[in-house]
Amino acid sequence: MKRVMPSFKDETDRLFIVGTLVASIFFMFIPSLLLVLFAKERMSESSYQIAKDIFNFELLLFLVSLIFMVPVIGWLIGFILGPIMIIFNVIIMVINLCAISENRETKIPVWYTFM
Repeated sequence: MKRVMPSFKDETDRLFIVGTLVASIFFMFIPSLLLVLFAKERMSESSYQIAKDIFNFELLLFLVSLIFMVPVIGWLIGFILGPIMIIFNVIIMVINLCAISENRETKIPVWYTFM
């Protein structure tokens, strides 16, 4: 689990991260990918690291969810694990939203880094 202490340059920096956390609940890794690709020069280093961690976490959840597309066995596993993964994703994003709003250290469970 990576721990990052956020240091924001300004309120738009914080807004990028909060918007990405909220949008990632609904759109998986796409918002964080866009933030990592197009907003690097506008963000502080710690905010960029948080965005990369969010991207890695969401992409890992997405790749695990691809297993659920395998006929029969994947469907059975997906029927059980799908809702659990959605709840896990929402809980992690809400915890990080609270940490960022209080300017505390964020903890994003990243097991493998893609970027």
